[in-house]
Amino acid sequence: MAYSSLHPLVFSFEPTDADIALKAKQNAKYVRDLWILIACVIGFLTVVRALRWLLFSVIFPARPVPSSEFTTQSEKTNGEAVQSGASGRVSWRRLPSAFTSAFRVVAFRLNIPIGPGSVASVTELLFIFGYMAAIFAWLFIDTEDLTTWFYEDRAAHFASCQLPLIVALAGKNNIISFLTGVSHEKLNVLHRAAARTCLILLWIHAICRAVGGLPEKFDFTHGWMRCGAAGLAAFTLATILSFRPIRNAFFEFFLLSHIVLVGIFLVGGYIHARDPGYGNYIWPALVVWGFDRALRAVRLFWNSRSGNNQDASSSLATVELVSHDTVRMTLRRRMHWKPGQHAYVILPTVSDLPTEAHPFTIASIPHSLRGNDDSAEKDVVFLIRGRNGFTGRLREHARDKGSAAVPAYIDGPYGCPPDLTTFSTCILIAGGSGVSYTLPLLLNLVHKARLNQSVVRRAVFVWSLTWILEHLKWISKLLNEAFTAAQSTTLTVDMRVYITGPNAPRLEELESTDSGSVSADSPTSENEEKIPVYSAIKITHGRPSVRKIFDEEITTALGPVSVDVAGPSGLSQSVSQALASRLTSPISVLKGTPTVTLHTETFGMTR
Repeated sequence: MAYSSLHPLVFSFEPTDADIALKAKQNAKYVRDLWILIACVIGFLTVVRALRWLLFSVIFPARPVPSSEFTTQSEKTNGEAVQSGASGRVSWRRLPSAFTSAFRVVAFRLNIPIGPGSVASVTELLFIFGYMAAIFAWLFIDTEDLTTWFYEDRAAHFASCQLPLIVALAGKNNIISFLTGVSHEKLNVLHRAAARTCLILLWIHAICRAVGGLPEKFDFTHGWMRCGAAGLAAFTLATILSFRPIRNAFFEFFLLSHIVLVGIFLVGGYIHARDPGYGNYIWPALVVWGFDRALRAVRLFWNSRSGNNQDASSSLATVELVSHDTVRMTLRRRMHWKPGQHAYVILPTVSDLPTEAHPFTIASIPHSLRGNDDSAEKDVVFLIRGRNGFTGRLREHARDKGSAAVPAYIDGPYGCPPDLTTFSTCILIAGGSGVSYTLPLLLNLVHKARLNQSVVRRAVFVWSLTWILEHLKWISKLLNEAFTAAQSTTLTVDMRVYITGPNAPRLEELESTDSGSVSADSPTSENEEKIPVYSAIKITHGRPSVRKIFDEEITTALGPVSVDVAGPSGLSQSVSQALASRLTSPISVLKGTPTVTLHTETFGMTR
């Protein structure tokens, strides 16, 4: 090879056929190696999921304990020897549990700031930086002292071959979630990281080409080159619009522009890569996208089937305003879901575009509390906080029309919520509209307890909200029904509502009844209504102290504890920090403190 220097690290020469063959062989090899690594990671996570299922469902299944035996129980339901609370003595038999606790604290509960109002766990950062490190290591090896001729095309190969993965990570229906059990909304952070890495690679490819000089066969007189430039411009703009401040402030614009711009990028990229013979890198991404959309259409059609009900009401939803900013939407559908899952709802008469699909957590369970499941059609309930955009229009619609029916279609369910029936104690913490996630979890625990299909002996329901009387009115009936239904089971339900608004009644203004319920005069200026008497709910003025709650509940639990939190980012972070303290440290676990599993619902929340 004869090199002539044009720019630092940029060289021009006339490559021989052997040079071209060597570079093509290297590109193919490193692309294959990259996909082998990705397949190994997915395979490892799949094996871990399978082993967990085998261990806790087959080898050491959690079995319900009869109520007559519960008070004398001295062992945890998963086989770990315990007493009520920590014994204070170190037992090396608890070493596996201590190791598990240490891993959870480091991997999932230490949140690291990555931008304004944004944090990431250590595990997320390890996956992101590990992925980027692998790509850039393969990008620059065997490049003859970083000669651009070797890696300018390799960067394009890496970027193009990752497009099916990037599209899959964004899809609602994808094989990665199916194999690993990680739901699509939690994979979204990896989707963004992979997409931005792809953009960096494409710009490396474009800049190296431009700095090195474009020969005649690569100039912009060719349509495939113009398509490549248009695709890169569209992808760059789509990435800029996906930054968190823009995405949160103009979500509906972001969603529509993202689909259009990424579509332009994929089509332009395919035309650009097809002429050199590398279109096979890109068309699979279009297939993955088409498969996801086709499956979503099938779900939409399946959930809209009317069964024996042939009238128009089978495609309608009832929308009603339950507080000044919260809408309850109820659909009667023939579908099944797990508590904690979410679905995408299309309301053509409310949305700006008739095909807009908006995600919301399902706030109901597919069973009655008492186990009567005679009807195939079930009430699918959503609790929607009216903010801006679509939710604001829905709130105004409910305010203007009252309780009214609107055409509605549902795509779902989605998500991989945890199975809480294998824990001894479940602590459910919600802030504001996050109650739509924790409420069905509580109702399901009561339902399972009545069927003797749960080992949970204590459920603590914590809801923090600003003082709005209407909120307590609509939820009090459900909570009291759950409390009453749990009375005949071995499940103890502790319900606590924390009022944080400035106009909330002070604690000293509340009057306790003999049953431990709370009632008081509301200080609202609009009316003189009184807070109803709740037989189950403990109302407290002020913010909940999650550390105090954990100290009380975890140290007295008889077995593994599950903590589920949904709400604003600050609430989720405070829970993670509290669980990263000495309470769940390996030393505490060695002394008998139960292990704690944290489930954070980030769907629809800024994290």
